[in-house]
Amino acid sequence: MSSLLTIFRVLLLCSAVLAPLSAAQARPVSREIASVYYSPEDPKPRFTAGHALAETVLNHLGLTVTHFDLGQGLPKFDDPHEFRGILVWMEIDRLPDPEGFLAWLETQMNAGTRVALLGDWSFLQNLDGKIVSLARVNRVLSRLGGHYTGDWEQLTFDFSLSHLNPDMTDYEADIVKPLPPFYSVERSATASVPFATAKPPQGNSEYVLGAFGPSGGFVQDGYAVRFGRNEHDRKWILNPFKFFSRAFDLEEFPKIDTTTLMGRRIYYSHIDGDGWRNISEIRGDNDQPLLDSEVVYRDLIAPYPDLPVSVAPIAADLDPAWVGTKRTGDIARKLFALPQVEAASHTYTHPFQWSYFKNYSAKRESRDFGQSGHELSARVQEFLGIADDINASDTGLKKTYELPRAYIRRPFDLHQEIIGAADYISTYAPKGKKVELLQWSGDTSPFEAAIAMADSIGLPNLNGGDSRWDPDYPSLAWVAPVGMRVGKTVQIYASTSNENTYTRLWSDRYFGFRYLASTVENTESPIRLRPFNIYYHTYSGEKVASRNAVISNLELARKSSIIPIAASRYARVGKGFFTAEIEKTIDGRWQIRNRGQAETVRFDNGAHLSVDFDNSSGVIGQTHYQGSLYISLDEAVDAPIVAVKTSTAKERYPFASQPYVISSRWRAWGIQNDHGTLHMKIQGFGPGEMQWRTKPAAVFNVTVPARQNQPAWSQTITADASGMLHFSIPLDGISGAELTLEPVTE
Repeated sequence: MSSLLTIFRVLLLCSAVLAPLSAAQARPVSREIASVYYSPEDPKPRFTAGHALAETVLNHLGLTVTHFDLGQGLPKFDDPHEFRGILVWMEIDRLPDPEGFLAWLETQMNAGTRVALLGDWSFLQNLDGKIVSLARVNRVLSRLGGHYTGDWEQLTFDFSLSHLNPDMTDYEADIVKPLPPFYSVERSATASVPFATAKPPQGNSEYVLGAFGPSGGFVQDGYAVRFGRNEHDRKWILNPFKFFSRAFDLEEFPKIDTTTLMGRRIYYSHIDGDGWRNISEIRGDNDQPLLDSEVVYRDLIAPYPDLPVSVAPIAADLDPAWVGTKRTGDIARKLFALPQVEAASHTYTHPFQWSYFKNYSAKRESRDFGQSGHELSARVQEFLGIADDINASDTGLKKTYELPRAYIRRPFDLHQEIIGAADYISTYAPKGKKVELLQWSGDTSPFEAAIAMADSIGLPNLNGGDSRWDPDYPSLAWVAPVGMRVGKTVQIYASTSNENTYTRLWSDRYFGFRYLASTVENTESPIRLRPFNIYYHTYSGEKVASRNAVISNLELARKSSIIPIAASRYARVGKGFFTAEIEKTIDGRWQIRNRGQAETVRFDNGAHLSVDFDNSSGVIGQTHYQGSLYISLDEAVDAPIVAVKTSTAKERYPFASQPYVISSRWRAWGIQNDHGTLHMKIQGFGPGEMQWRTKPAAVFNVTVPARQNQPAWSQTITADASGMLHFSIPLDGISGAELTLEPVTE
């Protein structure tokens, strides 16, 4: 008995010793950037340069961002290695405590955190104009590659550029003369690598406009982004991808990718319910008047069963206790009955300005706006779809667009706005369907408690961002991030803007949304930055031009190589980008945890990489695109392990021990290998186009068994000489099915 007890104690000791060794075998990849800003007049990070300009690039590089307002004090990190880097991009010329801020930066750099400095140098003086010593400034700046002499070069008409690294500058715009004014900065004494310098017409002086140092890098204000003659004209001078990669010392690691699934570009579409009750200019049979929502059903959704769409009414537009009617409810039921339509919520009363409700006072709202207004401006009626011939006088709105929400008949209730709206709208959906997505209304700037309430019932959220990249918004600088952290929650942005920005806030150019195609193209090439997203309002069904603009975008989607998914799934992909954790094992593999529904990781500079399937788990495919390697993960595997290996151009898709996906229009997951026969679940919209890699000339029986209301399908298919197995499943895949790939042996 004593010997058994001794053995038991030894086993306990061994397990206690081995547990930390096992944990030490994996090294977490730091993906988080702390972006600091100071904005006393509007202390929200949404419009800061760190969010509006840098975060999109940082997201593409696999990094997430948390914003810190210096007006609330210096950030306190729980762990000195909690953040990979600190982004300092100020648009103000002074701080409350610049010396304290510089000391804090130095402390973070001493702990190994890297720093990228752009924008105005607000750390040179405090709010009273007291100048910070050069020694204090240079203890930080010298580690970024520069040494500040204390001067300011205002008159630069006779200065010229003496050095420009073409890999780091002239990305979208050149540096034009006269040069923007700059601080007189020389090379620092330690490991300075300038990439942009200027010199006066005489003398040997050379001033550093941008450089890297041992702890990061800097770019002077006016040399990162060029602002033009109008508010839309802003372009990157700096190559932000290369600058941030070097400043934050980004080694190769798998990036969580939000653009691609099963080797194809993600497509999703969603509709906000504004205009649901409006009378359309487009007529029905026998010249009968139609609601905008009825036109959307007839012309923009029913003819496109291959393109899923999430439809989000405003609950008050359906609820007879507010302004709903039988007709507005009936069209909701018809829409939700379509298999390609996902039910969503656009809130209950359509808040316009979410911040108004953060510290809500019913007494204040009643005093400021009343709860019994009976008249609306024509503009508000048209925008919201409140038409005189559909009981407009009973809306409870005051005669102004400057309202905190569309319907103010009763006091605001956050629970009703989020959970109540989802529950109520779900009553219009057929059995088996319910609201799956919350689409933010108004200024799409929800506060933390609103997002947290949606999170509490597992309801993903979407909207905001307004990404465009077209002749009117001619730059990467107008492409919004994946989303943003709001306190401890995350808001996910729509991937493109809606028709409102194309039509001058729905006042003109009703055809304008057809130019979405430019943004779709520019965010696909030369770098795939965003999914293909068609996002519009119900009021696009009001005019012939606006309806036709949506149709042109839907037809473009049909011509594109995409994988259509529900908007709620994309929102969960976006959330997974923020929650994912990546660890590198001691043998060079990568484990992905807590990724939500983000099912693709990407290796940039991956032209000569391929998946090592024998040493990976939970990996079902790979594809090469634009020099990157996209790797498909099995959504049924919680913590997949990815191993890659170098390959030659001829081995970009090397043979593996079992077939793997190159490209698929349908999702495939839960792949099981039963003695060479693959079994999996599949789901998708439109034709089930698939491409797999297997042995050259290999033969497979591809089978989908019969299911409810669907016949069985089977076909024998032979791979081509390169081992590519192509087939298309001619069935309705919306409700899902099972697929078997069985090798045929002689």
